[in-house]
Amino acid sequence: MIRRNQPMWIALFLFGLAGAMFAPAGWAEEADGAVADATGQSVFSSAKLSGSLSSTYYFRERNGDTDNDFYNFFSARLDDVVKDRVDVGMSFYWHEDLDGTTGSSKRWDPFLDIDQAGNEDFRLFTAYMTIKQLVFDDSYLRVGRQYLEDIDNAHFDGATYYFSPVDKLGVTLFGGVPVAFYSDTDGDLFYGASVDYRFSDRSRAAVRYYRYDAEPFQDDLLTLEMWNQIFPWLMSHDEFSLLNGEPYIYNGDIYARCEAIDLDVMVKAVHMFATISDSTINFNPYFPLLNSYEPFDYISLYMVKGVSDLLSLTGGVDYRQAEDSGTVTETTNRDYWRGTVGVEIYPTKQLTLSANAEFWNANPNDEFTGFSGEIEYRPAKQWTLTAGAEYGEYVQEYRDEFLLFFGEERVFRITPDVITYYASVKWQPCERAYTKATFEYEVEDGIYDNDEWFAFRLQAGVNF
Repeated sequence: MIRRNQPMWIALFLFGLAGAMFAPAGWAEEADGAVADATGQSVFSSAKLSGSLSSTYYFRERNGDTDNDFYNFFSARLDDVVKDRVDVGMSFYWHEDLDGTTGSSKRWDPFLDIDQAGNEDFRLFTAYMTIKQLVFDDSYLRVGRQYLEDIDNAHFDGATYYFSPVDKLGVTLFGGVPVAFYSDTDGDLFYGASVDYRFSDRSRAAVRYYRYDAEPFQDDLLTLEMWNQIFPWLMSHDEFSLLNGEPYIYNGDIYARCEAIDLDVMVKAVHMFATISDSTINFNPYFPLLNSYEPFDYISLYMVKGVSDLLSLTGGVDYRQAEDSGTVTETTNRDYWRGTVGVEIYPTKQLTLSANAEFWNANPNDEFTGFSGEIEYRPAKQWTLTAGAEYGEYVQEYRDEFLLFFGEERVFRITPDVITYYASVKWQPCERAYTKATFEYEVEDGIYDNDEWFAFRLQAGVNF
């Protein structure tokens, strides 16, 4: 089903193509490098087409229930429709449920299949026209459905204008109607500006502001972001945001590389200052389901150590502590720590062996222990064969709410374990095309029942 505001942008996209065909003569001359002669040289002589198409057949079977689906993603860009002046682009997703969902699976449940969460078989991701060199040489105006990756990856129908009035300074103005596949955004508005300045080849800063108007909520987000390469081997990234004038969230990243001992170190820190609830429009459409986040601190350390040309080691630890874990939001606001360790071995250029272990401990008494191993073999340039297995054991404690209602508090402890086997074959006859078949088999041994799950994927893709 196509959303009612999609045909407008499809029409705009086609209008852009038509407009390029009948562009002013001066533009056509620039595109061709000379005045078109009597041979009727086309303005499309400078156009360059690129894009991709991927299709996946997906079969699932669980305890006798089956589901068959067909997924497609298409993306295309036509650059230099008018040379150095006009580009157009479009991307969309299309899903076909071949037999309908059966058994206990519910298509409307977003946690069973995120691709089908919005119950829409067609989603128009982008459809835009970009006009370059408007007023400033280094500028563009993009009109239509688009993403702004630097602005919380915002998705909207509207316009973006980027220009650079002076060297090292970039300004972006944007605005339009937000796009959401999970909720109605009619009447909502999204607009703002971003300023980016490069102090040197190793230092850059940006200030961004956007406003989201959705009655009865109006959110203002102001963000300061900095990137610094302190030394050739040390880089940092810091981001601090204010939400409606109050401190909201801080993100910090540090990356260090020590060539002498072949060691990479990555550190990440997050501090959330304010409670985020379902009324925080710009954050996540699932908060009405997940409840809210209380303020928390998070830090992680991850390292990659090369031992030799044949061996590398990985390891890391994550730690999260919430300011208040005793509220109703405990499911999304829990304290935990996690440790990981892994090894990769390269006995030959064609063969890679890997093994990983992971342990979670979540407050109060839940745990997860997991192990995985994988073999990847590349007998020829066009072929990649992969096989592996994953094992996970869960320890979960929960209170029986029914008994608690009658004044009896009873805690249950369950320890299901899950093992998954998988294998894949990928054939890439050339750089622009590939096909891949993947098999998965999973067995869960629980306290109440034993589940078996099988999946098969057949993928094909082409880049053009």
